[in-house]
Amino acid sequence: MTRLILSSAIGLLLLASLRAIEPSGSDLAGIYACEGTNPNGSPYKAVVEIVKQKDSYLVQWTQANSGQVVGVGLHRDGVLAVSYFGGTPAIVVYSIRSEGRLDGQWTMGGAEGDLFKETLTKLKAGQLPPQLPKPAPRTRSPKTSSI
Repeated sequence: MTRLILSSAIGLLLLASLRAIEPSGSDLAGIYACEGTNPNGSPYKAVVEIVKQKDSYLVQWTQANSGQVVGVGLHRDGVLAVSYFGGTPAIVVYSIRSEGRLDGQWTMGGAEGDLFKETLTKLKAGQLPPQLPKPAPRTRSPKTSSI
């Protein structure tokens, strides 16, 4: 019985220490510098805005010459998974790091199963590197009225 109690206590301590490594889930909202690799191997940069909406996240990528892409995501157990459409259905899964960084792998329809890398680095309030575009303002969807 003592071994069971001791092993349970150790398990709880390990679980608590793993939770301490992960930053608070509500703190994912913000502006991020984005660096990634395109399917053709070329690098890309963007600005990513993450907005918390109740229990999910709205994620918007803005690139200087490519416009913007919007996705919706869920955060669970140290992972942020985001589905988006940038001309074809796509998904990115980020591992949340304690230093304000999200390390992601993404794929899209037509990529034949290949995975690509993307890293988001959270910016401080008001900070925006000069080589990155400013995030585009979000527009609200027009409300529909019933007839």
